[in-house]
This record gives sequence, structure tokens and C-alpha cells, in this order.
Amino acid sequence: MSREKQTPPGRLGLPWLGESLALLRSNHGFYKDRAAKYGPVFKTRLFGIDFVVCSGHEAFHLFATDPRIVRGSSDPISVEQLFAGSLALIDGTDHHLRKAVMLRAVGYRSAIEAYLPRMQALIQTMVDSWMQRGGEAPVLPDLQMFAARLGGALYTGDQSEQGAAELYQAGADIRAGFQSLPFAIPGTPYARARKAHKRLTRIVDEAIARHQSGHYDDIVSRMLDAADESGVGAAELGGDIRHLLFASQGGYFVPFTLVTMALGQHPEIVAKAREEVERIAPAGPLTMDQIEQMEYLEQISKELRRYFAMNSATFFGRLTEPMQIGGYLIPAGWGAMGAIHITMRNADVFDDPERFDPDRFEPAAEAALAPGSYVPHGDGQATHHRCPGENIVTIAVKMYLTLLLRQATWTLPEQDLTLSNELFPLPESGLVVRFHQHAPVQTAV
Repeated sequence: MSREKQTPPGRLGLPWLGESLALLRSNHGFYKDRAAKYGPVFKTRLFGIDFVVCSGHEAFHLFATDPRIVRGSSDPISVEQLFAGSLALIDGTDHHLRKAVMLRAVGYRSAIEAYLPRMQALIQTMVDSWMQRGGEAPVLPDLQMFAARLGGALYTGDQSEQGAAELYQAGADIRAGFQSLPFAIPGTPYARARKAHKRLTRIVDEAIARHQSGHYDDIVSRMLDAADESGVGAAELGGDIRHLLFASQGGYFVPFTLVTMALGQHPEIVAKAREEVERIAPAGPLTMDQIEQMEYLEQISKELRRYFAMNSATFFGRLTEPMQIGGYLIPAGWGAMGAIHITMRNADVFDDPERFDPDRFEPAAEAALAPGSYVPHGDGQATHHRCPGENIVTIAVKMYLTLLLRQATWTLPEQDLTLSNELFPLPESGLVVRFHQHAPVQTAV
């Protein structure tokens, strides 16, 4: 039998259960181990569905852009329940319409520019607290609370510490639920996740009501305006805001934590980044023009998302008709997913992929990358299933680095930097950092 007539290599495992437990045990290790054993395109069975897993730039791009693969009806029950009402689980005209509403609020330059002062104030307050505290401290808890406070500033309109604490706990409980069996037995992580989903729904409903009766300029106010103009209903809007609000927490504290660790291990990168900051934006309020000029910080932010295992895979899709992927024939009805992190560790595309190297994203090198090579936020058109937060995360990482490099030097004392086995792997130690005040070089007048 020719290779083109075969399904991919891999293991389907037990009826219905398949390899679901292996995925829950090690979300990132599952894809890495199987790609090493079977190659970039392999099969598995998860939660009763036979899947093709697509990694490598060609297969990933095909998965993300081919209309024969549609979203919805193939995600695990945990995803369907915890992301209920989200546009990530639908396709077609409704998806494109609702995605356009999202992009008006989080994807457009003019929208993000309006949020810069609030973002800078919250980051600056956090950096100041580190400098005033002195000594050594784990930064992860502070970064997690920063992300929750930013949720209040840009989404809910509730900027109280109580509101931030509630957002933080709801997000933490939902994240934990994705790596547990989807049975809501009282006291289990999944039961807590279901309760947290209800809390987050209430928070979003209250935020929408608050915005409808008040005056705000934030993500929710812009989504409300766009929804009114586009005819998107209140129920759909609430589900999309809930998705963004949940995703935004990890979207900030995860890269902030990991970039602090990475630069603490690479003083030569710090020196080059600091030179750019002191040349372009040495002090004062940051403008969008300044942020966009800092090309090396952008290279760092992109290498950060390529190098670290932030997202293991996309939401799942399903084949509507038979098709070839990677030379294998995949039957209609099979599930499909794109493996994100292992695609960006492809040695055929990225030289020495285990090395942290921002220079690989110099403009000419990045322009030469084939479609489907750099996919931390997915692939394809912005109005399809590519993450709408890509631009705002890039800007947030650059702003964080700018404010930190203006003020601080830092080192990492001896600690356990092993990355945890979580949805978003982070240093087991919580990343203990030793901060020192940076003394800018004084130039002669």
C-alpha cells in the first residue's frame, strides 16, 4: 500500500479514552514525545475522536487555512464547557463577524494606543515596588496580580483590589480545570473550574451592565460599540468578552515571567536591549511611535513566544471531507489540530531551535520564514482563527521590558528553574529575582 493511502503513524489506544489521560498528564510532553517518535504528522485518539495532529510549517499552515477543516464539535468536553459561547468554537460567517468586533477592541493600533497610559501605570507601579522592596522576591505572584488588575482597567471597569483578586482566582481555577478529568465531582479541580466559569460569567455580565450605564474607553466599551454596529447579540458578546478576559491573564503574566527569566540568563541580550531603550525611550510616558521603533525588543518578544512552551496546540477542528496532510490520507470526520510549540522547534526552519536567540527575528530573516513557521498565536488571516491578542501582547511585552530596563538590573539566584507541568509551564520556584537599581550612563555635555 502506498504511503499516500495510509493514515499517519501513531497510536489510537483504548476505545473512546484513547490517549486522553496521557494528554492530561503532560499537555506539552504529549505532543513533543509523539512527534519525536512518529514524525510531524501523527494520529491519536482523544475523548472518543480520532485525530490527526499537524506540526511542521506545511502541515500547520494547511490545518489553519484549508476550508475543509472546520472548528467546533471536536473539542474535549472541558473546552466546550469552559469556553461555552466563545467564537473559538464556531466557524463561518458568525465567526468572522464576531472576530471583527474583537479586533476593533484589541487588534487595531488606535485601540491599543488608547490603553497605553493605563498599562504603563500598572507596570510602573509593579516595577517600583520591586525596586523599593530590594533583596530577593518571587515575581510570578506579582505578575499574576498585575494581569488581574489590568483586567479591571481594560475590561471590567472595577479597579478594586477585591475585583482583581476575584479575577485572579477565577482564572487560576479555570486553568487548573483543563488538566483534570472533566467530571464535576465536588472538590475536584474540574468542579472548581466550572464554578469559576460561572463567577467569570457573572463578572462579565456586571461589566457589560456597568459599561452600558457609564462612560468608559476600554476593550468592553469598544466591543459594545462594534457589536451595536455589526448586529452581534448580547449573549454572543458576553461569551467573547469572557474568552478574552480569561485568555488575557495568561497572555500577560506568562510571557512577562518567562522574559524576565530568559534575560536574567542572557546578560548580552540585556545590554543590547537596554541600549535600544536608552536611545529611543529613556524616560517619560511611552508612545506607540516609540514602542514601534524598538525593533530589538520586538525580536525578543517574538523569540520568547517561539522558544517557550506557552501554547501546546490550537483549538480542535474536524475534516468535512477526506484530504491529504503530510502525504497521508485523513478520512472525513476525523478531528484535526495544529501543534503549536513543536512546530516552532522545527530544526528544518529554525537553526539550533533549542537556543534562545532574538537575532533569528531580524526583519530579513523573519520575512524569509515560510507560512506556518512562526505560529504562537495560530496562523492564517486575522479574521479567522488567529488569536486576536497577538498585537497587544507584543506591545505589552515591549512596554514591560522598556520600563524594567530603564530602572533595573537583575540576576537570578540559585533556584529551581525547571518548568512546571501546567497548561502554561512556568519556573517551579515562582522565579526568584534579585533586583538592583540601574544607573544610566552619564554623557558629557
